[in-house]
Amino acid sequence: MQAISSGDRIWNGVSRVPFDQVQLSDETRALLRRGLFVEPLPEVSRVVFISTPHRGSFVAGHALIANLVRRLLTLPVMLTGVAADLARNPNAFAGGVIPVVPSAVDNMSPENPFIRALQEIPVAPSVTVNSIIAVEGDGPVEEGDDDFVKYTSAHIEPVESELVVQSAHSVQGNPHAIEEVRRILRLHGGMTAGPVPAGR
Repeated sequence: MQAISSGDRIWNGVSRVPFDQVQLSDETRALLRRGLFVEPLPEVSRVVFISTPHRGSFVAGHALIANLVRRLLTLPVMLTGVAADLARNPNAFAGGVIPVVPSAVDNMSPENPFIRALQEIPVAPSVTVNSIIAVEGDGPVEEGDDDFVKYTSAHIEPVESELVVQSAHSVQGNPHAIEEVRRILRLHGGMTAGPVPAGR
């Protein structure tokens, strides 16, 4: 979200009423505007995605796991006020279902409206993108996953480079991933950097 221009697409993913027409307190409206209507940060010129679930994680999609995590969490007072504000607008949301303030697991579910809206927004053209994707096993990469994220969720276009590493989800400790981050940083710093290493 630091590298996209969202416009109203995230809001429209959860609401059928324009943002300015929903009844909200000034504080809630300002908070939602800051969180859901974003522009790329000018100081961000490159991002390196590492095992990033752009389209959600199939593990977070399991209701049992999401419900368990939800029970373990308590919401900050500020966010409980947001939920109460949203409840004043039941007709603004698809199917009349008022969105709950999501947990981190909710926000990684492939079924979450936030994730569905976010995955349709490309990284800003001013930002260079590199991806390191973990896939376990020896099967076709396009059908693989890292026990949490499918390749099809982590893969995005366009990117300057994509390296697939044979690894579980915590690929940041893998020597191939470390070397790829080093290569990208050298390239970004204007130093000589070799080609993208062979994947897997």
